[in-house]
Amino acid sequence: MISRKTAARAGASFFAVPAAVVMAAGPSMAASSGDVLVTNTETVQAYLSATGRLEVARVYEQVAMKGKGKVELSNPVEANGLRNLDEFGGFEVRDGNVVGTYEVDGEKRLRTVSDFTRELPLDVDVTYTLDGKEVKPGDVVGKSGVLKVQYTVRNVTGKPQEVTFDDGTGTMVTATEDVVIPMVGSLSTVLPSNFTDVRSAEANMAGDGRGGTKMSFTMTLFGPIGKPEATFGYEAQITDGVVPKASISALPVSPLDSPSFKGGAESYKGGAQTGATLTAGATEIDANLLKLRDGAGELLAGLIQLRDGANKLNAGLSGEAAPGARKLADGAAELKGGTGKLAGGTDRLADGAAEASVGADALAEGSAQVADGLLEAGAKAPALIDGLTQVSEGLALVDGGLVKMYTSIGGLNEHPGVVKMHQGMGAMIAGLGTKANDQTLIGGVEKLRAGLAAATKDGGSLDQLKGGVDASAQGALDLAAGVANAVAGIDAVKKGHDDALAAGGSIDQVELGIKSIKGVPSCSADPVCLGTVDGVAAQIETKLRDSSTAASTGLGQISGGLSGTAIPGLQKLSGGLSTQVSPGLAQLKTSLSEGAVGLAKIECGLSSASLPVCDPAKPGLLEGIGAVDAGLTALVNGVIGNVQGGVGDDDDTKEDETLRGGVHSLQEGVGLLSAGGGDLLEGLGLLSDGAGLVAEGNAQLADGVYQIAGGADELAAGADKLDAGASQIADGANQLSSGLGDAADGSGQIADGLEKAADGAPQIKDGAQRLSDEGTKKLVEAGKSTAADYGQKYALIEAGAQRAKAEGMAYGAPADAAGNTAYSFELAAMSGEGSRNLGRGLGAAAVFGLAGAAAFLRRRFI
Repeated sequence: MISRKTAARAGASFFAVPAAVVMAAGPSMAASSGDVLVTNTETVQAYLSATGRLEVARVYEQVAMKGKGKVELSNPVEANGLRNLDEFGGFEVRDGNVVGTYEVDGEKRLRTVSDFTRELPLDVDVTYTLDGKEVKPGDVVGKSGVLKVQYTVRNVTGKPQEVTFDDGTGTMVTATEDVVIPMVGSLSTVLPSNFTDVRSAEANMAGDGRGGTKMSFTMTLFGPIGKPEATFGYEAQITDGVVPKASISALPVSPLDSPSFKGGAESYKGGAQTGATLTAGATEIDANLLKLRDGAGELLAGLIQLRDGANKLNAGLSGEAAPGARKLADGAAELKGGTGKLAGGTDRLADGAAEASVGADALAEGSAQVADGLLEAGAKAPALIDGLTQVSEGLALVDGGLVKMYTSIGGLNEHPGVVKMHQGMGAMIAGLGTKANDQTLIGGVEKLRAGLAAATKDGGSLDQLKGGVDASAQGALDLAAGVANAVAGIDAVKKGHDDALAAGGSIDQVELGIKSIKGVPSCSADPVCLGTVDGVAAQIETKLRDSSTAASTGLGQISGGLSGTAIPGLQKLSGGLSTQVSPGLAQLKTSLSEGAVGLAKIECGLSSASLPVCDPAKPGLLEGIGAVDAGLTALVNGVIGNVQGGVGDDDDTKEDETLRGGVHSLQEGVGLLSAGGGDLLEGLGLLSDGAGLVAEGNAQLADGVYQIAGGADELAAGADKLDAGASQIADGANQLSSGLGDAADGSGQIADGLEKAADGAPQIKDGAQRLSDEGTKKLVEAGKSTAADYGQKYALIEAGAQRAKAEGMAYGAPADAAGNTAYSFELAAMSGEGSRNLGRGLGAAAVFGLAGAAAFLRRRFI
């Protein structure tokens, strides 16, 4: 039953401690009916013991109405213990709602208090440790030492709920999460001045102006922004200790609407979107890398064909065309000399005209074919130059792609997958630990090995156990001997009983002795006396015989049991201890010794530095993980170095033996070939012109041969034309020879560049595949993981926000009214001043009673 003092304190606290929480919830208002705004606030105040156990809880309701008009109120409340805090009148409660009609002109308030019978959203647990030993709160009072107090506050509103989110690829997946009503709050306490050297890793601390320490702890009791459970506390040096009271204020909050958490919630949403974007981008990059890989394969095939064609072109230009052109130039020079002589040999021409007519026809036909061939070559030469231009442009694109590859591979070290691998190896190294820490794997193995070594050492516990077993075996033999002696004694006793039962034995003698009483003078003449003595003797004899018979039978059974069971059993026990248990213990000692050796090997396998007997040349798992971590760094750096080294720089040439150097050489060769193609085109034009003139001259020569007899003057004119044409042919032949020489040199450079490119192209393909496998595919997985993780967390935040809006109030607000609920938990103090507090409580109750009476009289008479 709550005291009057507690009730008064609870009523006052409705305006004190919970007020801060209600204000934190925000004074939002909503229209009810007419022109009246209705706001409902609930404050649940719970009083807990110093350990966090619930003692009593109350719920305070306040309905504020502001405006002008009529309000039909139906406010959900707790009916148990319902009281009016504004006046002595009660309320009409119907189906768990305070109902009534109120005329409002300005402001009107209704305040109630009732028992809180529902489950509290928070569970509080407090532990106390004094000088390293856990104690009860009362054990702190009056003590000195190092006090450590730890508070654990749990949000217990969780329930399983399905949440749906994007897995990073556009596919919606569903998972079951434990969704709580999001709660935020703070715990505050004031430590007195006898608490010194106060330390806390979680508290905000300040002085209270009286030598004490004010402490405040904030709590975000929902995930993923916080956690449903918060653990925090402080440590202090105390003298004449007490347990200070503590207060917890908490309220539900919607993280999607609260300014304090809205940004954090949006960051999870943005993270999910970023992860999805990263996944899509990485997927596209990976697809393009695979296209680059496939294109590199096609490029390799084309480069091989181009290399082979360039080699053939070089062979044709160097081995055939260039020598032929030189011969043609020499022949043209000789032709020029011959045409010069032709003018002076016209006289001799007449004599050979008949013979020359056949050759002239053939020369005319051949020169016409040469002219046609040169025209065709000249027509195809521009296409060759255009092709070389396209090759040059393609090589520029390849060079740009190599630059991008060189830049992209440089960021591989910062890739999340590589970073996570380094972090995972660090966690594995920490889990392996050292032998000084028995909470780690190496420390646990060391502790087990040391225990086995201690048990199996000479004179250890196993040797002592074996000595005890050997002594027990001997004791069993000694006991069997003692039992055998006991059997002999029992047999002697049995023999005594058997002798007593025999004819003339002690029983018969007893009977005769009794019967001899008949000789007693006082009884010898009395028949009754004689008969009585005989009867008594007979009874005594019968009982003696029955007892002796039974005793003899029992002694025989005891003797048989001891001989047939006890002695063999003791002997078997001794034999078992001697032949099985004792050797088994010796074998166990050997096995455990071997086990200790095996554990030492295991410990060496975990770390070669754990024991002096470990071989440093054989690294253990710990060193291996470190080496793998270093090797991962070296691998990544090696991949970056190899790829960037294989790609090359802007100024590389074929001598650098890099991809870009080969491409640059190939571009240079294509440029030279293109330039040689221009010279070739010009030479072909000149040669074609000259060949046309030769053809024309040959035709005229043929005509002149036929007409030589009729006109030496015409022959001379034709000879002059032929001489001019021969000059042009000589010039064209010289230019053709020079151009084909340059073309031969350019084709050689092209062949060399294509050879380098063909050798480097597989590196592009392999590098693209490796970059896809080790880079972009992992980037895709990282993006999916990030999107799914952030998406799931944002879905959890959304589900919590929905619960906060639907279930945030303890009982609910009237229709069309704004409402909120705040929670206040008071943790009791313990100071050992019970009697003094009792006196203070009675005084406060008296004052409270007087104040209540005065208020009543004021309402009644004023």
